[in-house]
Amino acid sequence: MQDHLNFTVDSLTEICKNTFTSPIEERIIKLEGFYSPGTNKKYGGVYYDILHDENKLSKFTLVVPAKLREDLVSKQYYVFEGHLNKTTNNFNDGTIKLQFKATKLKGRKDEFTFITKAEFSVVQERFKRPIPFLDQLLLDKILSDQKPVINIITGTTSIVGEDYRGQLIDSEFYTINEHQVNLSNSQEIGKKIQLLSKVESDMLIVMRGGGSGLEIFNDVALCKASLECAMPFVTAIGHQEDVTLLEKCADKGFGTPTAFGSFLQNIVDRYRNQIKDRTTLNERITVLEKDLALVSKDRDERLLKAENSIKEEILRGQKDKDKVEQIFKNREKQYLYASLALLFLLIVCLLIIFV
Repeated sequence: MQDHLNFTVDSLTEICKNTFTSPIEERIIKLEGFYSPGTNKKYGGVYYDILHDENKLSKFTLVVPAKLREDLVSKQYYVFEGHLNKTTNNFNDGTIKLQFKATKLKGRKDEFTFITKAEFSVVQERFKRPIPFLDQLLLDKILSDQKPVINIITGTTSIVGEDYRGQLIDSEFYTINEHQVNLSNSQEIGKKIQLLSKVESDMLIVMRGGGSGLEIFNDVALCKASLECAMPFVTAIGHQEDVTLLEKCADKGFGTPTAFGSFLQNIVDRYRNQIKDRTTLNERITVLEKDLALVSKDRDERLLKAENSIKEEILRGQKDKDKVEQIFKNREKQYLYASLALLFLLIVCLLIIFV
């Protein structure tokens, strides 16, 4: 389930008053305050009412659908789910008009996790940090025959390493270093993050199991230290339902240490599948190359045979031509000799007649 940020009217007004754009604009958030009806006129199926703090010093225009408004009572404290919309004033005086478009009524419960201005500032800084594609980063390194280096910060008496190691069957593909600190001391955790940020690695992760004391990971100074981390910063804290401020500031948050181990194993499985696919492709290419070589060899043999056949035909034709020419030459000689013989006989006859 998606974890929505919770605000009071006063805290959200303080955040929005000095800037026109905001990273939470158009995002689903929770806003709570005292409800007051507006003019009771409906525009396009919605009413424009007021949501204010206890002293009415901070307020929002609350855009409420007609159906949702039927359950609202004036001066009651409500928690709404919806999104923020900021526009300039119609009088063109440069002021900003804040509207909150309510989509759900979440009730009047007191069990809400409110976000302070300092906490929101940290979350806002997270949006300025590039988001790394961790799975591709690790996969590319393994494909290049390198072991990704992962530094894990865990407790001095923690046994959560067994949780992630139980899922990571092929741990030999990684170089994993575990660093133990007192996880109940935010300053010690922050110093360890700063120290390991200076050590070359592919990922830095804070890992802890569930239980009490998780509020330590909502420390603003600790979250700021994580945002200054030089490498991708990851958390695997508590159980799936435990979402701390440190996880919201991380490049990636895993619900449990076990989920982190599954993530690493999944990278290895993808690597093996790609190697298998690559091997299959190479085998197919080899078969095709052999088939092509056979076809080329057969073609060359056919061409050579045809070339030899043509040469033989040309040679045979040349011989036939020479024979014909020789026959004509012999016949010419025979005609010449016959003519000479006839001429000789003629001369002899003439001599006999006239002598």
